[in-house]
Amino acid sequence: MKVKITVICLAMLFAISSSTASTFHGDVERTGFFNATGSKAPGILWTVDLTGLVDSSPVYVNNTVYVQNWYGWGTWNPGLYAINASTGQILWKNSAITGASTPAVYNGRIYIGTLAGDLYAVDTTNGQVIWKKTLETNPMWHGIASSPLIYNGTLYVTTFSDGTLHALDLSGNELWNVTTGGEISHYTSPAAYNGMIFFAGNSSGVNALYSVNETGGILWTFTVNGKILDTPSTGYGKVFFATSTRLYAVDLNGNEVWSIPFNGTLSTPAIAYGNIYVGSSEGRLYSINASTGNILWSYTANGKIDSSPAVADGVVYFGTNTGNGTVYALSALTGDELWKYSLNPPSGSYYNIMSSPYVAGNRVFIGTDSGKVYCFTPIIWNGTVDINPAEINIKLEDGSTASVSGSSVLSALVKASQIGGFNVTVSSSSWGLYVESINDILPQGWVGWMYTVNGVSPPVGVADYNLNSGDVVEFYYGSWGVKPENAEYRVIITANLTNIIWNGSVNLKMGNFTVTAKSGKNYSINNITALGALDLASKTGNFNYTVDDSWYTSYNLLMVDSIAGISNNGTSGWMYWVNYPVDPMPMTGANNFTVKDGDVVYWYYSQSMNDTPSNSIAVVKIKVTTEKATIENFNVSSAQRGGYATAWVNATASTAGWYVIVVSGTNSAGEPLAGTGTAYINKGEKVRVPVLIPIPLQARTGKYELYAGIYALDTYPDSVLKIVGPQNCEVK
Repeated sequence: MKVKITVICLAMLFAISSSTASTFHGDVERTGFFNATGSKAPGILWTVDLTGLVDSSPVYVNNTVYVQNWYGWGTWNPGLYAINASTGQILWKNSAITGASTPAVYNGRIYIGTLAGDLYAVDTTNGQVIWKKTLETNPMWHGIASSPLIYNGTLYVTTFSDGTLHALDLSGNELWNVTTGGEISHYTSPAAYNGMIFFAGNSSGVNALYSVNETGGILWTFTVNGKILDTPSTGYGKVFFATSTRLYAVDLNGNEVWSIPFNGTLSTPAIAYGNIYVGSSEGRLYSINASTGNILWSYTANGKIDSSPAVADGVVYFGTNTGNGTVYALSALTGDELWKYSLNPPSGSYYNIMSSPYVAGNRVFIGTDSGKVYCFTPIIWNGTVDINPAEINIKLEDGSTASVSGSSVLSALVKASQIGGFNVTVSSSSWGLYVESINDILPQGWVGWMYTVNGVSPPVGVADYNLNSGDVVEFYYGSWGVKPENAEYRVIITANLTNIIWNGSVNLKMGNFTVTAKSGKNYSINNITALGALDLASKTGNFNYTVDDSWYTSYNLLMVDSIAGISNNGTSGWMYWVNYPVDPMPMTGANNFTVKDGDVVYWYYSQSMNDTPSNSIAVVKIKVTTEKATIENFNVSSAQRGGYATAWVNATASTAGWYVIVVSGTNSAGEPLAGTGTAYINKGEKVRVPVLIPIPLQARTGKYELYAGIYALDTYPDSVLKIVGPQNCEVK
């Protein structure tokens, strides 16, 4: 049950460290914030049974999960385990290491405390012990359950029986320690920020949060009533921690910012989005404003929360320490339940969860008292894609290509992969095309990729099922009979069927392009035509088109008979319309229709005489800009001081009108020469315009580099249409 305390609107921002997670609660500040995507649905990728109790929290590094177990009933297998994060396969185990400490992984080594009171350094590749040091001489039931911290090359860990913070080098040599003398919580661990180390202490029954520098000098203490149960977490310039009766926020100088009555547990606050998220003994998960201590919302779970919440991508994950341990995922913004997964122990058994979630590699990992480690898988992608009838080319696994309808299920998956940034491989068989892998997840035995449309499994392949707008396609990884919601991986795609194959702009330059008709003949076509606009759009949009020249001899007409794999069929076929619906439909071939700057050319597939670009099943919309005029080349004569040089400028216009031509430049000393000329140029006309350039009597002799530019008279001198050059003018 969720109890909403305050309604808020938060920008999804955080002002805390997001360093690479390799230790308890994700980073040295113990923020519990993971810069990753977790599981927004309760799909399980794998479980691995380590036996015993897994109260240690998993840590993920380089696609490997490291975790240890302790205590068990009957036959159990204690040890520190390395597990493949993708498959759940146990890579190695060191049976000598057992306890509840969460490992810290750094530079190829695992640092971890044990039930026997020893601190170990272990090789990540094989689990071999590099060194061992006994720190807790009175291990009792917990040994070193504190999770080591590595900060600026120094290893820190606390021992519970004497409230001591130990600082060691990475070879296991103790550098210094600060002993407060009294017993502290077994599970509390040190945190670090800005050269300060924070830890729980107990001096003659006076419990306090201690802050020391990196040489062990005490900076300040903050006294509290009762033991500090959890690990301090730091962010937003504060340190957050709890006792059994209060939750505190202390600034970095040791001054109280706020405190509130609170039934604290081992649950360490997670810090994100301006809030803290923390569990309590009455089984509530709280969201609290980090600046004020105001409760924003609370969620009532099924039991005590000792698990430290993990926050990732707007979701809070945690478990409950109760007989039917349950993993929860809540919205970090509202506290709404997204999903939960209960362990459901058999009658007479108790499957508590004290382990804390760890989010990495787009997965959520957590240990349980059932002896199992769970990996919850994400929905790889969930979103909407625009699809249209235009064929797309898909590269197959064997290197060949296949063309499929753009409205097919396969096209929707390929477009989703381009948006979501995941890989898709497609193979061909005698049954047609099929999806071999998604996000590099390959089939294994009878487990592979399947799909449904609107919850139903179609009897055809992914390339043969064409979607309607609003259809929901779900790819899921499993065996026959597995429901998508129970699959290990899922991709959910909502189809938005659009008739727009391409919508964009082209800049048509004067000149010609060559098109090859289906007959094999080549034709030279003016760029500034409706067909020229389609040709450039096809190159820009990476789609193909074909033309038929059956009517060329009689009518000088090239007919477009396919675009993007959609071919003319009987009386249905491709037509074009310029400036629909303002201007009438052109009554000449697209190769003969000259477009102008600002025109919009529509190519649309017409199935009846009533079809227009507004109701066609397939449309290409092309916005046209054109060169109004251009200079092809020019030359310039030599001249003498006091005379004139003459430049002959070869210009062409696509739009009839008056134009200004300027020829100007400088010598090596920066002294200028310039001349202007005007000309009226008809559409398509090529002219040779003379421009006189006066040479001052004081001009230096020698070479001047001149450039020619052309302007429309109505925009001169603000917008030059084309500049060419340089050409040399010799002044004598």
